Amino acid sequence: MNRIVERGITHVKKHLIDVYISDNCTECDQLVNYLSELNISFNKKNTTVNKENLRQLQQENIYITPTIIIDNYYRIIGFQQGKIKQLLR
Repeated sequence: MNRIVERGITHVKKHLIDVYISDNCTECDQLVNYLSELNISFNKKNTTVNKENLRQLQQENIYITPTIIIDNYYRIIGFQQGKIKQLLR
């Protein structure tokens, strides 16, 4: 969430965040834990359990987890703390 101060009023900008993960993926677990520690809301989409989630990811020409899609626009492939912080500040 971004905090925007305008005329003394703080607004919180929420992002739509989809996190694509798979089973037995250490990097996926690290990403989910990291976002949870930061109290960032996200939709967890397991590609192992739900093949529709896998199809959605493949429609974006992405074939690896973890992947984060922010606001249906930004894509972060892998667990990249720097990029996550940059896009969600």
